Amino acid sequence: MATYDSRYLLPLGLGLLFAVSAALSLFVMFKAGCTGDPKGGSLGDPVRALELEGAGLPLLFVSAASGGAVISLASQSIHRIAQGVAFALLALIGLWFAGMQFEFWGVQSCFKP
Repeated sequence: MATYDSRYLLPLGLGLLFAVSAALSLFVMFKAGCTGDPKGGSLGDPVRALELEGAGLPLLFVSAASGGAVISLASQSIHRIAQGVAFALLALIGLWFAGMQFEFWGVQSCFKP
């Protein structure tokens, strides 16, 4: 029978939360692009697309915060808080740009000429 060290459960759970919320955020952004083009406003339902973008934003913040918490908890460095905050900010920026790309792909895949 395997024994588990409980000090790894919290970082593991937060890492799982990071991955799932990032994937859900990108999925919602793709669906927003598939619903309408909020940037141009000429395709689909741009108001519903903006609502979906608003629903994906909290998932983006949860993902960045949980990823930063994983780095802070798992690091043995004296600068672990700074490393966690830096990771959270970089993850937030990266996921934001990835969300824009997924939304663009949604518009392209659902509104083919």
